[in-house]
Amino acid sequence: MTIITQIIDSALSQGHPEWADHSFSQRVEKLLQWSNHLAEHPDFGVLAAKMVRFQCQRALNLIAEAELMPGPTGESNELYTAPRGVFYITSDNKASVVAIVGQITAALAAGNAIIVALQNEEAMIASVIVEGLHQANVPKLTVQQVNATETDVDDVRLAGVCFVGSKQKEIELNQQLAKRDGLLAQLIAETDQERLANITDPHFVLRFITERTRTINVTAVGGNATLLELGGGNH
Repeated sequence: MTIITQIIDSALSQGHPEWADHSFSQRVEKLLQWSNHLAEHPDFGVLAAKMVRFQCQRALNLIAEAELMPGPTGESNELYTAPRGVFYITSDNKASVVAIVGQITAALAAGNAIIVALQNEEAMIASVIVEGLHQANVPKLTVQQVNATETDVDDVRLAGVCFVGSKQKEIELNQQLAKRDGLLAQLIAETDQERLANITDPHFVLRFITERTRTINVTAVGGNATLLELGGGNH
């Protein structure tokens, strides 16, 4: 069993469920604590902290509350969001730290677990990011770091891959993911490292969730409420 396989195992069995069980407000509170830690970094701290706060605010507007959809026969329908699972975060050399932080924040705000595997020059930055999240009491198995040389995005249990870097590498990753067996994994890439066009999209956090509907039938015989939950599983 490879190191990355073991890490995915622990993320799925413990890291993801533990983090997903946190309420949205609890997750955001820890992420904002992390932003305060990032702000102290002399090189990228201020901009990275602003990105964390931006993503948390967008998530608050889009996924914090369930949407009530009254049914025609008296039942109550709620549309809500759930995390997708485990996301793999990677990059080229000299990738935008602010972009990486944006992807990590959106993934975690939505309730997912992440595996961070940044290339050579960014490996030390990855350690700063991961340690900062752990200091903010994000569970250690929710956010894990792996050496970029031990990567394996072919594992079908990964819900998606986040990438910051060149257009050519994005194409290569997309082709690699398309060849996987099982369910398709989405590639969430940022190749415009100046404007950060994808990450600053107001709906960016929706790339990390799945929608589910909860129906409560209040018209059942005898007044018993039947609770049904319909969703897309973990993906």
